[in-house]
Amino acid sequence: MNWKLMILGAVLIIIAWAGYVAYAAVTANPTVHASWGYVDEKTTEIWVDAKLGKPLLVPAEIENLSLIFMGIPVARVARFDYGATKSDISMAIVIDNENLVRSMVAYLDNGQRGEVEFRLRGSLLRVIPINADIKQSISEDILAYLNFTAESKELAGGLVKSPALVKTTFDWAGERDGKAVLIAHMKFYNPNPYRIPLGNVSFDMYVNDVKIGYGKTLETVVLPPKGYATLDVETFIEEDVLPGVWAAHIKNGEVSKVRANIYMDITVLGRDYSIKLASYEETVKTDIMGGINTMLENLLSG
Repeated sequence: MNWKLMILGAVLIIIAWAGYVAYAAVTANPTVHASWGYVDEKTTEIWVDAKLGKPLLVPAEIENLSLIFMGIPVARVARFDYGATKSDISMAIVIDNENLVRSMVAYLDNGQRGEVEFRLRGSLLRVIPINADIKQSISEDILAYLNFTAESKELAGGLVKSPALVKTTFDWAGERDGKAVLIAHMKFYNPNPYRIPLGNVSFDMYVNDVKIGYGKTLETVVLPPKGYATLDVETFIEEDVLPGVWAAHIKNGEVSKVRANIYMDITVLGRDYSIKLASYEETVKTDIMGGINTMLENLLSG
């Protein structure tokens, strides 16, 4: 037996295999597409399908692939279907809805600053380890997207006008009894030529007819004639209903109807009024999956 010829043959086979892998990787025209999979109140699945065009002949295994936000595990790969002789790859990523809510609360509690971590543990050729830890800091002001407004209403046959809600901003105030607490700073305008005491402002918030929170204050401010004043309203968000709200939003094609009923008590010319200022309703549309697919396309295009 000629050992030199065997070694040379093995080297040539390895070179040929490596050459094919390089050729396949360069000439392949891969496509990747993600879509929503099974969704319920506990978990949300993302299905990812990739078509390589030709097999790579590279045995690979993924032992763990996870996404961690604010130190909380949010998503993991539950299924990875790949074979060295296959030209298609598919995987199922599972999001823990409750942990997603908990991570968002932690993000708000940290002044809307946080870190996303991507962890990958696997192997090539069953012997070469793959270990990747990618971290990204984020600081997106998500509370800036919340803003309630309402126009003035005529009262007493048009003799009196209710204050107009011109702007609402929110600040994070922590948690209390299983509820997320926000402070709504509601800025009102008095269209009347006389001052108006304003108090007992309250509102209820709904998403797809599910009540997610409420706000109320017993304070009173005095609106000057043709002037402005801001009233702070303590707002409570029911954390335990949010996973179900998220699931309904995804099942509905990433579309939700958000509604806020706003009430107030005012005193005008010695008379008290309790009014429903507005039923503020808006359709919220997101394109999370579109963003994921765009990210995947950009990744492939280099």
